[in-house]
Parts: sequence; C-alpha cells; structure tokens
Amino acid sequence: MLKILSFLSGIITISSIILLFTNSPSISIDAQATQYYNNNIHENNSSLLNELENIKNILESKVTKLATALQIASSLPQILQPPDVNLIDPKVKGIPEDADIEKRKIAKILMDQFKEFNSILYYFNNGDIYFFEPFQDQLNLTATNFSFRDYYQVVNQTKKTYVSDAIISKATTGRNLAVIATPVINKDNNMTGILSGTINFNNYDEFLQALNLQNNTRLVLVDKNGVKIGDSNENETSASKESFEKKQFSNLTSVKLALKGKSGSIEEKFDWKESQITFLPYDLFQNKRILLLIQDCNSGVNNSNKCIDNNNNKELHLFNENVLTRLGSFF
Repeated sequence: MLKILSFLSGIITISSIILLFTNSPSISIDAQATQYYNNNIHENNSSLLNELENIKNILESKVTKLATALQIASSLPQILQPPDVNLIDPKVKGIPEDADIEKRKIAKILMDQFKEFNSILYYFNNGDIYFFEPFQDQLNLTATNFSFRDYYQVVNQTKKTYVSDAIISKATTGRNLAVIATPVINKDNNMTGILSGTINFNNYDEFLQALNLQNNTRLVLVDKNGVKIGDSNENETSASKESFEKKQFSNLTSVKLALKGKSGSIEEKFDWKESQITFLPYDLFQNKRILLLIQDCNSGVNNSNKCIDNNNNKELHLFNENVLTRLGSFF
C-alpha cells in the first residue's frame, strides 16, 4: 500500500502543472473606456508593474501547490475507487462519517498538510455531494448538489483542473471563498468524480497585510467578476459575505481593462476619491485573477491635484527582495 503521507509530503517539489486558460470568455470594453485608458495611462509604471509581478508569482505558486496536491490525490487508488451511491444517507447529506474511510483519510491528510484548505469535497459526476470533510460541515450543508457552480461546470466540460471565482459557501458558515476542483480520471480515461478543496480568503488577507503598505496605498486581489479575494486593508475582511455582495471593484475601468488583457496604471475614482490604480491580470487554471494597487491621490498631491508620479514616489518600494523572501512561504 502506498505510504500516502510521505507521498503527499513531496507535493511541493513538483512543478510544471499549471494549466493556463485557453478559452477565456470574450469581454467587451466600450470605446470610451479604451480611449480613457489610452489617454490616461502612466508611461512610467514599469517599476510598480514589476513589483506586482513578483507578488503575482508568489500567489500563483501557492495556488499551483494546492492544485498539484489535489491532482496527485485524485490519482491515488483510494480516490480512484468509484464512489458507492448505496452509501449515501440523506440524513447526513452524503456518506456517513465511518463510510469509505480511505477516501476521507486522503482528505484529512490534505487538510493537515495544507492549512490553506478549509475543506475537501468529493462529488459524483452529476454534482451530488459524496463526502465533505470535515464531516461536521457536511452536516451543515444547505445544498447537496453543486452542478450550478462554475467549478463543476468547467471541470465537467474540460476534464481539467479549475480555480473558481469567489463564491458563498453552502455550509452554514456562509463564507466567501474559492474552490480548486480537479477531475478524478480512471485508467480508461473516464471521469468518475470530482475532487475539490476550498481556499480560505483569510490567507490572502494576511499575506497582503504582511506587506505593510503605507496608509494611502491598498493592494487587493479580485476575481474576474470584481469580487475581492484578498485585501491589504486590515479593516476589510475578504472572507465575509458582505465583501462578496459589495462587488465594489466590478465597475472600475482598471478592472475592465485588465479583463481585456491590458496592464498598466490609470487615474480614476475609487470610493469617491481620485486614485491611481495600477492593475495586473493573470491567468490561473482556466480562470483569471487581477491585482489592483490603489493609491489615494489626495494623500500626496501637489498644487495641480495630480497623483504622485511613480518616478518621484520614493517610498513605494515595498516589495523588496527581503520582504518577498520572508513572505514566499507565508501560506
């Protein structure tokens, strides 16, 4: 029998697994927004974009680590053993805690080794829940079929690993979170189920807050719908249901341009304040994420009421090598 623990402990060393999104939905940007970008783009933003690129690489590597762990687990014989529909008990909204124990052991090992996971789930091909770990959360589910979720639909269609948009959990906790889902493929190349792990957004908040940005600067990570995933503002919690419902970034011109594949820096209003927003989109397992660095123009303006030029802003060199090295193993 495979020594599952030692097998999974080597997951972090595995690379070259990233599956890039190749069929992204078309995003229409009106001519006015595009013209706004062309007229207001800061030419001297390469330094900030390079720093955001470093942050992106860390965030991307962490999700890749988690996705790789799920992919390896999905190929273990315990997981490859087809789920038994006869074990389903509607009273516990899936299989009982003491049923198909070998699969639950794999889930517990994943959660023990990768603290970023809130939970591990296994679904039938039709989206019905087979098991949810921890078991107590399974008992608290408010739904037992997840075929309506973006991660189920994409994995079911593509048979490839997918990282979801932000969603509200169907457990009674009602958290804002994201799901990494991967297909379980048998030796005949047939999908027999879907294995997934939920990511706690508190990890992203803590990571971004550890950068210790100055008061007039804020760094956020959003999904393609403009829903916040991580926030450097200690007064904002990305995991809350309120954060999901607010969708305060969805109408920003910078976000719309990022969805068009552009990166750069523009001036626009955010929370009723003139701000300089530097934006960097990136692809992540068939989906998209966007980093937004927001600088409040009113906190460092000259007499012409313009944002500080990047070349003159000597204080905004926060993502130095020492910080990145320290945070590289943060979560």
